[in-house]
Amino acid sequence: MFERLLLVVGNKFAAFATGADVVTLSQACDLVDMPQVGGSGHARIVLLPGQGLGDNTIAELMERVARSPYGHHFDVEALRRRPARASRRLSHKHRPENTLISEPRQVGEDVFEMDLLIDEDGELMCDHQTGQHVQGMVLFEAARQSIMAVAEAFFLPGDGGYAFVTNEMSSRYSRFAFPVDARVRYTIREKEVANARRMRFVADIVVEQCGMEAASFHTDVTVFEQTRINRMEGAMARDTLSQHLAGRAADARGELSAVA
Repeated sequence: MFERLLLVVGNKFAAFATGADVVTLSQACDLVDMPQVGGSGHARIVLLPGQGLGDNTIAELMERVARSPYGHHFDVEALRRRPARASRRLSHKHRPENTLISEPRQVGEDVFEMDLLIDEDGELMCDHQTGQHVQGMVLFEAARQSIMAVAEAFFLPGDGGYAFVTNEMSSRYSRFAFPVDARVRYTIREKEVANARRMRFVADIVVEQCGMEAASFHTDVTVFEQTRINRMEGAMARDTLSQHLAGRAADARGELSAVA
């Protein structure tokens, strides 16, 4: 029996799922229960994970295939081997659906890679969806998360007691990205890591898809101990509040003078 490759994407990418070789998650769930796929001469269907799928929905799809009387006509190994999503400690996200990258892996000296793993239930997928391309802010957030993930996994102690301050982050978009496999490549250009209380990373981040650059980012980030940044932030917050209230009080005095 020959094989047919079928890409499965999230339901919010329905406009992308109009070709013969791509279906939405809902369509895939219906397909595995159709007796037509088990007919003589039909291809064994290899289900490939696209973007928009959450960890739970992938597990549910595989379970549905396992329960289906026609499940032996489907190959879910690619779904099973999908890279693990980065942990909360690495991505600094409390909800897993908001984490957009896999665990980072080192591929060279100061070069790291992560897979793009978009869950359509994530915070940035709630609005402004064309149904075809991946919106630019999703790629921006994936790049931002890669900064934390690489530092936490390879340079910082594992206690999670650090805060990241962005000094600079610029972006450039070269082409549309679509809901298929993509990688985030993180290359450190400068780093200051001798002092564990304060580190700095200057890096270039590229989102690649099908061997082409979809977007690139330049970042300059300082990492502080959380206790230190809490003190700095608290002092700045109090100073800002005082300035704001002083300005409002001055405005109020000016309005009273104008009325008088």
